[in-house]
Amino acid sequence: MTRKMTRRGALAAGTALLAGCLGANEETSADPPDGAVASAPIPANPGEYEYETMGDGDAPVTATYVANWKCPHCADFSSGFLGTIVGEYVEPGDLSIQHRALAYTNQGPWMGQDAPRAAEAGLAVWHTDPDNYWAYHEHVMANQGDPSETWATTDRLVGFAEDVGVSDIEAVRTAIEDGTYDDAVRATATAVSQAGVTSTPTLIIDGQIVSALDESAVRSTLDDALANA
Repeated sequence: MTRKMTRRGALAAGTALLAGCLGANEETSADPPDGAVASAPIPANPGEYEYETMGDGDAPVTATYVANWKCPHCADFSSGFLGTIVGEYVEPGDLSIQHRALAYTNQGPWMGQDAPRAAEAGLAVWHTDPDNYWAYHEHVMANQGDPSETWATTDRLVGFAEDVGVSDIEAVRTAIEDGTYDDAVRATATAVSQAGVTSTPTLIIDGQIVSALDESAVRSTLDDALANA
């Protein structure tokens, strides 16, 4: 993430981001999820990773998955093609993926005042119980509310963590209430803006920005990166 975006470009990016996540995910699931993403491998030393990560830390290719916890398109990607990526690239040890939750643009919280809280909750779960993080990620995505509504309350986010068996629920609640990970969430917004990301879900694969919804482009970029690793 190195290319700096101009102020005009940042404003354009904010508009594009808003356009990229219209609509609502009406499908919900009462049961904690299973599947490739929920059970994705994590690094052997997760405490050394500030942001949520899957895969082997020594994988030859790395990708950053830029998403928003309230974005319906991110939920679609998470429940669909992301699982294929995990099975074909992450599990064999070829790819590691870092999740970065985009909750701010230069205009303030993006997709509602509760979006930063959801991003902080994800980091709280990662740092509290990394083994259950990806199950939490999938559970929240499967149970998104209407993106125009303020559904990501502290109680609901903590409830999702409890659903998937996070080990220290009160630690998650305290981190959300204290804003423990606010700086980390704001740092993501800065890094993503500088990288030139203009929509979610997006993958940055060895520096190349690819729409996560373009399966052909994702596969091609991953395969090229592996061939050159």
